[in-house]
Amino acid sequence: MLFLLSACAATPPQLTEASKKEIKNVAIVSLVPENVNFDRIGISSFTSKYTEFDMGNKVTDTIQFVAKERIAQIQPGWTVKSVEYDRAALLVRVNFQSGYQSSRAKEAFADVARNYNLDAIFVVRASADRVDVTQVSYDNNPLREGLSVLIKDDLSYESARLVFRANLSVAVIGRNGEVMALGAAPAKLDKTEAREPDNYDVSDDMKHNHRPEVLKRVGAEVVIDLARRVNLCFDTLGFVDKSNPAAQHVNVVPQAEAVIEPKKTSPAQGAPATDSFDQCFSKCRQYTDRSKEQCFDACKN
Repeated sequence: MLFLLSACAATPPQLTEASKKEIKNVAIVSLVPENVNFDRIGISSFTSKYTEFDMGNKVTDTIQFVAKERIAQIQPGWTVKSVEYDRAALLVRVNFQSGYQSSRAKEAFADVARNYNLDAIFVVRASADRVDVTQVSYDNNPLREGLSVLIKDDLSYESARLVFRANLSVAVIGRNGEVMALGAAPAKLDKTEAREPDNYDVSDDMKHNHRPEVLKRVGAEVVIDLARRVNLCFDTLGFVDKSNPAAQHVNVVPQAEAVIEPKKTSPAQGAPATDSFDQCFSKCRQYTDRSKEQCFDACKN
């Protein structure tokens, strides 16, 4: 079975009762990066901006906390062990030129299971809406891999809506590196609430959005949404009482002292200017209520 943790519509496999009885010791491994994608999506690449900010280990802490609590709820007899791993090194090991490789992942996680005497590993991984996403554009808006914050102009182009979204998957990996179960909460299939940017002091100026007080507000919502997504993944894994699924969800209150910073190696920058004036003008007329004169002025600058 290919270890494909990207979003899919089919019902993923779940643990059998027989396999649950064989599991005693488990661990949680997060391959989700700490950096959050921060996009302002305009009507063209000229008006789109992309940057990142770092969550200061809050992503891993949130995933570990929620996953551990969900496992304890449904399988209190299992022991959740703490394991040490280098995320960057592990990602290098499981990835290849074409992306995630199931054969490489099987070997890597089998080593982890053997080193820590584990019967299963819950691997949380970030995924994207589609393969080889290189740019977030106005017309299709694919999500970048991992956690994303988007400021997207609405159809009237008079205001923006703020969205917190992430694509996550959870795989239960056996002691030999085999995939025992999959769970996914694809962002594109989830009804995400649009927020008012003013409530978070978010503007079109990405430099302004990297002010500490703004990142603190935005980062707090990223943590809350991340916890919600991890809960949804565990729901699809079958770790839930179907009579009242929401009652078992683990909520996370962001800590006030969390340090969230711009990623120093990725300053705010404009998206690649690939649109010509004609393309920009066409999108402006198609996706907004602006007049021809207004679109002409917007695209010539």
